[in-house]
Formats: sequence, C-alpha cells, structure tokens
Amino acid sequence: MKQLLIKKTVKNKILKVLSKKIRACVITAMIVLVALTAVVDNCLKEIKILQLIGGTDDITLFENNFEHVRRILPPFGVIGYYSDKKYDARTFFMTIYTLSPRIVVRKIEHPFVIGNFSRFTNPGEFAESLNLSIVRTVDKNIVLFEKRSK
Repeated sequence: MKQLLIKKTVKNKILKVLSKKIRACVITAMIVLVALTAVVDNCLKEIKILQLIGGTDDITLFENNFEHVRRILPPFGVIGYYSDKKYDARTFFMTIYTLSPRIVVRKIEHPFVIGNFSRFTNPGEFAESLNLSIVRTVDKNIVLFEKRSK
C-alpha cells in the first residue's frame, strides 16, 4: 500500500513538472508566433509602400537623371568630370556608378565632360572658357559637355 502511494506521489510530481515545462514551451511558442506574425506583417507593409513609391531612393533618381546622358555617351571610354563644389565625393562616386562601364576621371581633357556646378557657377561661361559645348543639362547642377572641334 505504501509503495502504491509512493508511486502515485512520484507520478503526480513528474506530471506537475512536465506540465509546467509543457506550459512554458507552449507559452514560448505562442510568443514567438506573435512576434513572427508582427515582423512578417511589417515586411509586407514595407513592400507595399516601396511598390507604391516606385523606387524613388536617391540612387534610382540619380540613375534616372542620367538616362539621356548614358544614351549620348559612347558605351566605353573615359569621361571627364569637373566640380566646383568643395565636398563632392558622393556625387562623383554616384556618377562613376551610374556611367559604368565607362571610366570617369576628375580631368577635363576628354571628349566628354560631366560638370557638377554650384549655383554660383554659370555652365555656359565655363564651357566657353574651355572650348566646350553644352550637350545636355541633366538637372540644375549637372551638365554634359563635349569638346568643340578646333
């Protein structure tokens, strides 16, 4: 009789411990499921927003601005680059990226030159002083020049 009572007691204790562990696992699984649902929901909302705005990040806009320039330029070769702006690394590297596989260098002794000007410089005067002609104005600051034949 005593053995039967001990067996029941041990069995009950084991069941209590197991049920606590099972409850903890179920609760943990529910928390993870709720968190995953929230993450997936946020990702889907972000995807919808990005689809609505249609890729209007800075690099995409920059590439779109240069679409006509890419068509005018030869598919390969060296393109000159000039900027009167003191800190122009970002625009310079985005120009390199956008115009690849062409090589863009900070020199104006090439058949084509990209000019990136501050609002204080007149691209027409710049072109005239260096025997260049304006081929395309990309935006208010960026201009494509071509060397004039002598």
